[in-house]
Amino acid sequence: MSEKVRFNLGRTIEELGITRNKLAVESKTRPATVLDLVSGETKRIEIHTLVNLLDTLNTIAREQGITRKITISDIIEYIPDDKKAETP
Repeated sequence: MSEKVRFNLGRTIEELGITRNKLAVESKTRPATVLDLVSGETKRIEIHTLVNLLDTLNTIAREQGITRKITISDIIEYIPDDKKAETP
């Protein structure tokens, strides 16, 4: 299953120039949860955790003058199987 999911949170954190700890503190998320999402080691994620992370990431982005919206795919992304997608 892990080949069907890509974790993008590390890249998003780098783009914003913040630390994992800053994100954890400001989003009120356990640092271990943020680390697991960055490393791709998480087995599950609660919806409220996603919302807290997205709200915080978007606040930080706005403060930095970034106009694009941070979305779920900036944290985690589904990679469809190309062979199955082509089959009608």
